[in-house]
Amino acid sequence: MKLNPRELEVLKILHESDRALTSTEIVNSGAELTQSTVQAVLRKLLANELVEVQGVTHSGNVLSRTFGPTAKSKDVLTKKFLQDYKSFRTIISVPAALAGMFNMSETEGERTQDIKDLEKLLSDLKKQKK
Repeated sequence: MKLNPRELEVLKILHESDRALTSTEIVNSGAELTQSTVQAVLRKLLANELVEVQGVTHSGNVLSRTFGPTAKSKDVLTKKFLQDYKSFRTIISVPAALAGMFNMSETEGERTQDIKDLEKLLSDLKKQKK
């Protein structure tokens, strides 16, 4: 599934939020997003089962639906990330990509956990190979 930059931005906003958001909250969280754009994007993402309505809340005097990402959306984003990486694989090695990702960790605890997760993944991959 191909996603345009606005669709990617809306999904990113929803994934980064710790709760479901209304379309107005999404507009306020994004750069250069308008209400009409967000509503159109949400309709497309709903149709493709990348977001779901998670509730209804009062927004001023009206009821508004709240939206959250689905598990499928995380899979689609992961696939897109890997496809993007694949196009640069001849330029950026796996170790260089991983080193860059680890350097993006905001705290030492986060980095330590990422390293532990990677060590487990590598151990599991070695076991599968045997």
